[in-house]
Amino acid sequence: MKTRVILDLLKLPLPRERAKSVRDIDYDRLIDLGYDTILFDYDNTLAVWRSEFDARNREVIEKLLERGLKVAVVTNAPFERVRNMHEFFGDRVKLYYSMRKPGTRELLKVLKELESTPERAVIVGDLFLTDVIAGNRMGMYTIMVKPVMNKDAAFYKKVSAFMTIAAYTVFFYTIGWFFRITELISPHLFADDISDIDFEQLKEAGYELMILDFDNTLEPWGSDELSNERELLIRRIQLIGMKVVIISNGKRKRLRGVDAFIQGVDVIPEARKPFPYKTRRYLSKRGIKTYHTVIIGDQLFTDILMGNLLGCFTIKVNPISEQEFFWTRLMRKLEKLLLKFIKNKTVLEEMKR
Repeated sequence: MKTRVILDLLKLPLPRERAKSVRDIDYDRLIDLGYDTILFDYDNTLAVWRSEFDARNREVIEKLLERGLKVAVVTNAPFERVRNMHEFFGDRVKLYYSMRKPGTRELLKVLKELESTPERAVIVGDLFLTDVIAGNRMGMYTIMVKPVMNKDAAFYKKVSAFMTIAAYTVFFYTIGWFFRITELISPHLFADDISDIDFEQLKEAGYELMILDFDNTLEPWGSDELSNERELLIRRIQLIGMKVVIISNGKRKRLRGVDAFIQGVDVIPEARKPFPYKTRRYLSKRGIKTYHTVIIGDQLFTDILMGNLLGCFTIKVNPISEQEFFWTRLMRKLEKLLLKFIKNKTVLEEMKR
């Protein structure tokens, strides 16, 4: 129990996502995931440290407001620092100052006033020791951006920005990398078998595409055809209005029969998972967003890792058989070790899509 508490504390400075600036964040994805509240830090996030609001970020906030999102500034700085925001947005953007991050007491008051909850809120900031820790403590979606800087900034401001980036880099490559890896191989959901998954609920949650691994997910390792049982399962998924594609690291020659076995299902062999480029290219051609996609597989370091790199919803199932490549058997031992540090990211009933 104490070990779990310590590990959770060490994970607090890790953001869920990183971006170059507030202008580079995929807000469409966040909205589609169900987030309706965006909290921005001010210094080095919306403005250069101790400077006025960076007008380049005005369009971002205006678009969020137009789409009906709740937008607020939450800063540890005094009110005088953020007063100029009124010139751009009036009362449409709430300004909260002296927030005492990484403390959460004031942030809880903010969400209460905005009539929001941590599960529906995103916090964006440049400091992992304040913005990210506060957001993670509360259960918000945390995004860390690089400190805002311009060519004419004073030397001490450039040094401050550099030190911020350097501090996070040191943390990440000494402690944080382990937790980042465990995050990337953590499925959103565990299931004993693919037949146990509630595909109807996934459809209701807004997902459009099911990406299925083949070996030891649909069929035992080394198979070259689909059983009648699995064919019926895929037909059921299609009947509820979802597309299905099978993506495997298996050879094209072996999976050729599967490709011709069932209509309306694409088979992508030699996918080279966990590298996501073949899957990303397929999704791009079909015009399907990654956050409308579910990836189901039996291996953490191929299927789940690839899915999380893409930003898909990932489900891990137990392997059908013990027969596998020698390398895969070795990775299974590592999986068993890391599973002690892995928890479900969410449960299906709590999805907000």
